[in-house]
Amino acid sequence: EDTTIHDHNDDDSERTEEEIKKRRTTEATGRTKVVSFDGGRGYTEKDHGRSFPELWIWIQTNSFRNNPGTSLFFSAAKIPFMGMALPGFTAAVYHEHTLIPFATYNHARFETLRIEQDLLTIVLVTTHNSRRYRLELIVHRKDVAHVRLYAPVNFTRMAPFVDEALNATVHMRLLREGDEDELLIDDVGYHGGLEVHGNAEYLVNNLCGKPSANKLICL
Repeated sequence: EDTTIHDHNDDDSERTEEEIKKRRTTEATGRTKVVSFDGGRGYTEKDHGRSFPELWIWIQTNSFRNNPGTSLFFSAAKIPFMGMALPGFTAAVYHEHTLIPFATYNHARFETLRIEQDLLTIVLVTTHNSRRYRLELIVHRKDVAHVRLYAPVNFTRMAPFVDEALNATVHMRLLREGDEDELLIDDVGYHGGLEVHGNAEYLVNNLCGKPSANKLICL
């Protein structure tokens, strides 16, 4: 079966708008189904360094049913730094044209990080533009299929060792806290990207207040 992906980029100068739209639609040949990405939303990221961390959690979705245009990104990892390894994280919610960051560098912190076979539970708090925010995530990972991805190893080669889910479900609540808390989002994100790689319990063990937490930086 021919499943080659064709992207039509021929000269469109003499075609109608409808013809251009049809020709620019990505098609899977050999099948009757035509998939159009017109009007869709994508996600890209840029990584720096020569290899991936030893362990990490990564979550991303921008498919919220009741909040189109809202996006979530979360990443926590054991980060090599000057011969040491430190826990760190960065996360952000983009909602109604506003980016709200939750990260080590802006003094955000975990209230909850729990890793179970079927669920991830994450609660983060931060202060942004003099307002306090609370992010609550429940990620459903039971029976979610994974694909094996290639990733860099010591800047010398690519190897298939990263398992990524592309259909996780993320229940997200975002609150702006104050005398009366304001619920900004209570929605479910579908088609979520999810990676839980390596011994991610290291991150749980490095929550601030735990005896096992890193004395220099904790989560």
